[in-house]
Amino acid sequence: MNRFSTTIYYFSLRFVQILLLLLSGLLLASAFLATCYSTDMGTQLVLSKWDNPFWSLLGTALLALPVRGAASCICRKKTEEKAVPLEKRKPLSRLAILRLAVLGWCMAVGLVLILFGRSAPAADAYSVYSIAEHLAAGDSSVIHPSESYLSYYPQQAGLTAFWEILIRLWNLAPTGLAAYHFIKLVYLPLTCAIIFFGEKLVHLLWNHERTDCIYLLLAGLNCPLLMYSSFVYGEIPSFAALSAGLYLLTKLLLKDSCPSEKNSRSCLGLGSFFLLTLAVLLRKNSLIFVIAAVLVLLLVGLWQKRPALPLLAVCCMAGALAVLPCVQKYYELRSGSTISSGVPALSYLAMGMQESSRAEGWYNGFNFNTYQETGMDAQATEAASLEAIQERLSFFRKNPGEAARFYLRKYLSQWADGTYACRQATLATQGGRSPFFVSLYEGDKSRYLISYCNIYQNVLYLGTFVFCLAGCRKKRPGNSGSTPLRPEPDRGEFQLPAYLGLIAVLGGFLFHMAWEANSRYIFLYSLAMIPCAARGLFLLLCRNPDQ
Repeated sequence: MNRFSTTIYYFSLRFVQILLLLLSGLLLASAFLATCYSTDMGTQLVLSKWDNPFWSLLGTALLALPVRGAASCICRKKTEEKAVPLEKRKPLSRLAILRLAVLGWCMAVGLVLILFGRSAPAADAYSVYSIAEHLAAGDSSVIHPSESYLSYYPQQAGLTAFWEILIRLWNLAPTGLAAYHFIKLVYLPLTCAIIFFGEKLVHLLWNHERTDCIYLLLAGLNCPLLMYSSFVYGEIPSFAALSAGLYLLTKLLLKDSCPSEKNSRSCLGLGSFFLLTLAVLLRKNSLIFVIAAVLVLLLVGLWQKRPALPLLAVCCMAGALAVLPCVQKYYELRSGSTISSGVPALSYLAMGMQESSRAEGWYNGFNFNTYQETGMDAQATEAASLEAIQERLSFFRKNPGEAARFYLRKYLSQWADGTYACRQATLATQGGRSPFFVSLYEGDKSRYLISYCNIYQNVLYLGTFVFCLAGCRKKRPGNSGSTPLRPEPDRGEFQLPAYLGLIAVLGGFLFHMAWEANSRYIFLYSLAMIPCAARGLFLLLCRNPDQ
């Protein structure tokens, strides 16, 4: 049994490593050769341009080399393994100072964007916010089987509940300001939590201060993360929960970091279960990360003969699937009304195969309009969606060139946009912006932001590719051969837990190639790449991996 489980584990590990190498190589080539962006914030049409590989390489070097150089200057060569007496420890290490500086920088930029960026809930975010406001005021009439936004998109019930709690807290304060200002303030520490737990995950996996330092610098230089910190929607709180949950889960999975006490292991398991479930509550697409976690739990549990891990996998999957229906049922009982089943998933798949005014496969209203035209009949909507899918498949079979062009454009519009639509998503304003921020978001200065984000994306994909390449070059323990990029196997350098975030990226890539497209949806996957990209940049730019 041990031999069988070991074979299954290492076969799965190698399979994942090869797939991720291919994906990261594709992303890197695409980012170096093309850029997607929007200039008209009214139509939000996604434009594409081919990049000069020489300038892409130069820009990438101009960002990556200073980051690596700063890491070398700030952090010592290698983390000390032995304990240092408390009286001999310095009050703050350079890494701790850098951590505080990066977190302080994110808070400062976030406050500036709140004060002067003046973004406000719009589109779907406004609909959810409006329902939460009514519920916080005691008006449950917004829960209705046909005249409620939640009856079209019941998956938003979890975010509604979260915002309702925050709005109720805000209403206790004697102020006339809208509650979404308070929500943006809450999102600032949650953004810092993403960076904090990301760094803890990096240190847990590699125990290497220079890698920690590179991660912090990459996080602090991430413009989309800074701009999305004031975006009133589900991305930031959901990924904050994911970051903490995946850190606790990885700590449980790695043998050398997992506590020996049963109570401590139980706390790690319960904490990861709660946080991963909370992430799905706030944003249903976080289910992709939960599926990745479940797969890793099952494989590691089988390999290490730890029956508690498969049990935790079952609990995480059950919690992720049950949490939103439970919140919907709560609102139904509270209001004495019902919430309809919502727009069927099949209509999203149909829409993902259609043209759109913004880009191929992006939102064009098909799912909403079809559901509305059928009188909110889920079965009739599914039948209409299936017919639309068959029509598109027939068209693609007859026109393979058009099919290739369609999916190439759909792919590039999502994964080659270094801004991840942070300008479009945060464009809604109230009270007007200063000329500087108007120019930054939609005017002349936006081209500098787009160029910088494109270079940053090149660095991100390059680091991820190098990490995946190093993993493929690593020999399985017990086999002959060695690699120049020698890992630390006891710490799980290239074991499955280290790939957990990238497995979710692979799942997100496959999902959004079939589902509705949007570069904003890719933003969270880009955050999941930063830990491995930080390690990859270190391996790429160092002479000795033990530095």
